[in-house]
Amino acid sequence: MRGVFAIAILGFSIISSGFVSGHGIEGAHSEGYIIDVLVVDLECEENDTCVTRASNIIEYFGADWCEECPEVEQILNQTPNQSEVILSHRPSTTDEFWLPASRERFLDVYGLWGYPTIALDGHYLLAGPTQSKELNTLLSKSESNYSGITNISLENNSLSLEGEFENLSIDVWTVTSLGNVTNIAVNHTNYSQTNIIDTNGEKLIIVLSNPGYIALESGSSIPAGDYIPDGGIYGEDENKNQFKTSTIVIITLLLIIISLPATYQLLQLMKDNKKSGEQ
Repeated sequence: MRGVFAIAILGFSIISSGFVSGHGIEGAHSEGYIIDVLVVDLECEENDTCVTRASNIIEYFGADWCEECPEVEQILNQTPNQSEVILSHRPSTTDEFWLPASRERFLDVYGLWGYPTIALDGHYLLAGPTQSKELNTLLSKSESNYSGITNISLENNSLSLEGEFENLSIDVWTVTSLGNVTNIAVNHTNYSQTNIIDTNGEKLIIVLSNPGYIALESGSSIPAGDYIPDGGIYGEDENKNQFKTSTIVIITLLLIIISLPATYQLLQLMKDNKKSGEQ
């Protein structure tokens, strides 16, 4: 109930001693890492806890047309669902709920190239259904001790956060669960640009980060084997468009090459006729 919810979380406080020195793989990050992750329940009842700090963030990158993605989505549905949070992205422009911010996170932040892929806490990579089966084992051994945001309040669509955020980025993801896809991102807000948030969803997932590329290492003891990420960044339609464009360019170049001898002969003939006319 949103009206009650706004009152319920107003002034919600998180006591923190400050940032940890950095999450992720020590010495591996060239730039970025995740510092804090908060989850706001937009369907919160008056006496419920409306804001929680995640112990882990599971970022899942999939696509509607990806054949192996449903198996991974089923694995995600079987996670313990305790203090960890799942954030599902659709980076492909052919998907109904694709977001430019999800595409940027897929390509630029994590440097990924295929689906299905899981990034855990900005630390670990699980590629494909086989490696994804180790997610729960990895979760049982991993806790990121997130901290950084010290106070949060939400009135209607206006979000207010407190903490030391200089040179940091804050991404606010509005998520909802659709079918077998848990917490799919349906809207993204860059908090440094605006504090007006889309609350048309089930939750807000707030990610405080040091901006930049985040290096991942394999979180699985199982080799990826013959797993080939489905389709790369492009869906079937996108691949067709890429193919059509490249085909047109190639055909154009071939036509130019083929026509060069005839063009040269025509120019030579025009030159000879001009000389004859002058004589």
